Amino acid sequence: MSIPPPPIPGRAVFGIGIGASALSENAADPALQRVIHEELLEDLAVHGRLVFTSEADLAGFLAAVRNLPTTLSKAWEALLSSKRVSVSIADPESNPGLGQVLEPDVLEERMAPDLQLVLLETDQARLLGVRAEDFSARTPGGLVEIGRLATATRTATVLAARSVLDAPLREGGNRETEWEQRLEPLVRAGKPVVIYDKYVGLQTARRYVHERDAGDGLTWLLGRIAMQPGRRVRIITATSRPDRFGNQYDEDVMSLAFGRLKNALGREIGIDVVLVPERGRDAAGRTSERFGHDRHLRFGDRAAIALGMGIQSFAKTHFTETITVARLPIRDAKSREERATRSAIRPPPRGWLGWTFPDTQ
Repeated sequence: MSIPPPPIPGRAVFGIGIGASALSENAADPALQRVIHEELLEDLAVHGRLVFTSEADLAGFLAAVRNLPTTLSKAWEALLSSKRVSVSIADPESNPGLGQVLEPDVLEERMAPDLQLVLLETDQARLLGVRAEDFSARTPGGLVEIGRLATATRTATVLAARSVLDAPLREGGNRETEWEQRLEPLVRAGKPVVIYDKYVGLQTARRYVHERDAGDGLTWLLGRIAMQPGRRVRIITATSRPDRFGNQYDEDVMSLAFGRLKNALGREIGIDVVLVPERGRDAAGRTSERFGHDRHLRFGDRAAIALGMGIQSFAKTHFTETITVARLPIRDAKSREERATRSAIRPPPRGWLGWTFPDTQ
């Protein structure tokens, strides 16, 4: 008996190919077809990168989308035209398209490692080794999972991606593993990256201005993000009152701290800083909080995650305690950011670090 290859570690975002002919399966049962497609679209919006063998393969897929019932066709077109999912062509291009592949080795030889999951119509999936009682099978080398579109959301790749996105930062876990499995795929798939953290400016100033002997998670995270060319980061954080040692944390100190951090990275990265007063006064003269304690990371329109202890969670190589992580609706994350930005201190014309995002971000 042959020993199956070990499972591939889960990643929050993965490459997925879909055979055009698979889209029309279950057309005789419109309600079932709608449920199957809606579940798949929901997962693709967060976890998927669509990969095709050639421009012709992509064209055939788009034609199949147009032939779907109107509501499903519009749902697919809305996703494909959004910022939430990317579409790429294999390099070099090859034929036949995914819907005509009959040997599992071909998928691995031509498409791995960009492709981790391929969804096909039932008959083709069976020819490639997916038994009726299974949700999927793997190519001989274990690099590509083959599944049916009808049971896409039960494949190991999709289930692992969901698990990775929602998992806590476990005590003893390594931040480099966290980067490889959750953060790096999200950074590559969704831009810009937005860091919403009341305390991250304070922690940065302690290290880079007041020279307090304390690590900060932001330096590590920005260093990893900067390895991805062209990435942009918006940091929304709070200024604060002096601490018990008399150290200042106003906008001038914050600007200096973030400037020194950026220079320390040694890589080109666009950083836009939004500074919000920690407290203000309402119309009645009462002191009020302008910045909530909730903290999150948003990766464009792809996903947002609430992070219990914020960016400081990454200050050490291994997590010293288990830290909660929760998926946050994009709309809620943007709403938090907009409320904070409306209360922000007016920056210089070119921002605190000489660079700003377009207003549309």
